[in-house]
Amino acid sequence: MTDEISRLVVERVDVLPSRAGWMFVTGVLSGDPVDVGDRVSIRHGEQSTVTTIRSIELHSRPGITTIVLDADLRSIVTVGTVIQRQE
Repeated sequence: MTDEISRLVVERVDVLPSRAGWMFVTGVLSGDPVDVGDRVSIRHGEQSTVTTIRSIELHSRPGITTIVLDADLRSIVTVGTVIQRQE
């Protein structure tokens, strides 16, 4: 890992009925790779919410990353949201 900040700009959010407690957040990741268990901040407006990456999906197309977050954050994670790993 370098000192580069991991930053994901959300392009898509999906919720599956079979995994109702999770939401799948897809976007372009810049900086270092992220890992399950990493603490991330979600910027929404002037506020920030901290949460944990629950899983990482490996089925994304090249250049795209899908992380799994708690579904109760659905109201603040929308297209264009920036998610950044906590340092």
